[in-house]
Amino acid sequence: MRLILPFAASFLGLQSYEWWVVAIGVLVCVSAALVGCFLILRKMALMGDAISHSVLPGIAVAAWLTGSLNSWAAFIGASIVGLLTPVFIDLLKSSGRIHEDASLGLVFTVLFSVGVIMIANMGNIHLDLDCVLYGEIATTPFDRWVVGGVDLGPRPFWTLGVVLLLNISFIAVFYKELKIATFDPALAASMGMRPKLIHSMLLGMVALTTIAAFESVGAIIVVAMLIAPGAAAYLLTDRLSLMLLIAAIVGALCALLGYGMALGLGGKVSISGSMAAMAGILFASVFLFSPRYGVLIQAWKRVKLTQRLQQEHILATLYRHEEKGSSWLAQGELCDTLQLSLKQLHTAGQNLLRQGLLLWEGESLRLTPTGSDRGSELVRAHRLWETYLERKFGLPPDHLHRSADEMEHFLSPAMQEELAHSLDQPEVDPHGTPIPQAKRSSSEFQIPNFTSRKMKD
Repeated sequence: MRLILPFAASFLGLQSYEWWVVAIGVLVCVSAALVGCFLILRKMALMGDAISHSVLPGIAVAAWLTGSLNSWAAFIGASIVGLLTPVFIDLLKSSGRIHEDASLGLVFTVLFSVGVIMIANMGNIHLDLDCVLYGEIATTPFDRWVVGGVDLGPRPFWTLGVVLLLNISFIAVFYKELKIATFDPALAASMGMRPKLIHSMLLGMVALTTIAAFESVGAIIVVAMLIAPGAAAYLLTDRLSLMLLIAAIVGALCALLGYGMALGLGGKVSISGSMAAMAGILFASVFLFSPRYGVLIQAWKRVKLTQRLQQEHILATLYRHEEKGSSWLAQGELCDTLQLSLKQLHTAGQNLLRQGLLLWEGESLRLTPTGSDRGSELVRAHRLWETYLERKFGLPPDHLHRSADEMEHFLSPAMQEELAHSLDQPEVDPHGTPIPQAKRSSSEFQIPNFTSRKMKD
């Protein structure tokens, strides 16, 4: 809360040139986020890092030839080296002597080091190496584009706006080719889509985006925006089109909230660094709290699953006890049978009591009629699965229990009926124990979908 209030107060008081800073930041972040999605899916996230660092020799050579850091000369020099960087990496990788990650690390570190040495020995040209890393986005509104005496606004705004339009157009025109070549290059090749050409075009757009953003925001935020928004979107959806949209939104939020953070902290920190930090914060939030893949959400689901399994084991054990003609079972005996501590039994038992499935008097437990029906379903699933394994795979009876003990929790009544039908309605399991009859209609239940994750569209 102490940071949110300064954000709001800072944005309310923004001047026109500050809004240009925000707009330029949004263009950078959204442009990088769009192409970054495909780098994430292709497991090439560090390609943007390589390009953003390797362009430094091109800038240095352009400055040495022209005697100044003229924007267009620097842009051309950076473009040449940036576009050559993936070529050098592919050449090293195609030699078969080193892996792609090693060739990537080798190329960009060598080129970046060469650029640093060149800049350090150019006494007539001033290029702050800190600006290479963090950029000078706060000064971009003062680099005006004047045509015929008409001030059209900051030149970086128009440059990055064109790059964003090019990225959107590229993805829109080659969306099908990008999707298929990303997920199944062999299929793309068999369909005549030339996946290597698509790959090269994608890297060209990454290089163009990186170079255009480099001057305004430096290397750090370019790398952050190529990775963090796409990675966050990947954790939120399995649809490629939606992933692109979410990544663009996350990128825009990184720029807005990052600028607000810089203002809220009194303007003492780098704006580009704040945007990159906000990218990390947003990704961490998604990583922890994503509804389907968040670490904390998954941990909570595992806890709830463990609790459910314990409760269902209690129901199944008490039902088997009922089959022997006795209803009440001592809690100590139940703990020994299920290898539960008394505390675990109390926790699970209290949940079953609240659901009306269990009666607990003193140190003895028994099932209610509803609990008995549920226990019957679990035991029926267990014995049907044992029968299935014995008939279909010929497993001996002493190899059946463990698998059935796991599967009984995931076979719904509908699946049980389908399994029983395929086995010609067996009456006893491989141990000669009667299989309970179905208590409820299979039409009341839906068969769960246990498919693995796939990116789809």
